[in-house]
Amino acid sequence: MSAPSEAGTAWEFPIERGKIREFALAMQSEAPEYQRPDAVVPPTFLINANRWAPEGARVPHGFDRRRLLHGEQEYIFHGPPPHAGQTLYAAERLAERYEKPGRRGGTMKFAVIVTEFRDEAGTLVAEGRATYIETAKATKTAEPAKTTEPAKTTEPAKTTEPAKTAEPATAAQPAPGTEEKA
Repeated sequence: MSAPSEAGTAWEFPIERGKIREFALAMQSEAPEYQRPDAVVPPTFLINANRWAPEGARVPHGFDRRRLLHGEQEYIFHGPPPHAGQTLYAAERLAERYEKPGRRGGTMKFAVIVTEFRDEAGTLVAEGRATYIETAKATKTAEPAKTTEPAKTTEPAKTTEPAKTAEPATAAQPAPGTEEKA
């Protein structure tokens, strides 16, 4: 594990009523808390702050994007959830870096980035913790031999056996005491 070493610059994140409603509808929620003029944000709404970050404000994870996974995301609220009309200020910091051996060989690298959300007074309102994972590099394997023959398609095997059919149904036996007498 490494100690925090990088911090980004803060950016403004206005909480808009219409965006809260759109987000709630995308989550298929019609909860009244998301529809009112003073609507509160759904728990994962703060992910939208990333779209408001100006270039260079976010902390770089330093991973190869071709091998990048978003491993985990959590939100911690330090009071009531933010609401429409509020302006938050978001800033990221690199909280932790560590490595683990991969199951398929190689080493997986992890970076935990914390985004702090503060109100106009500078009070910590919420935190988002994202864990990013860079998977291990793929090991070289032998490539399949290339052929110049056209690819063959396989058809279902034809059989000469007659198709099996279900056994004929046997007549239902009458329940005891209900037999017909001739």
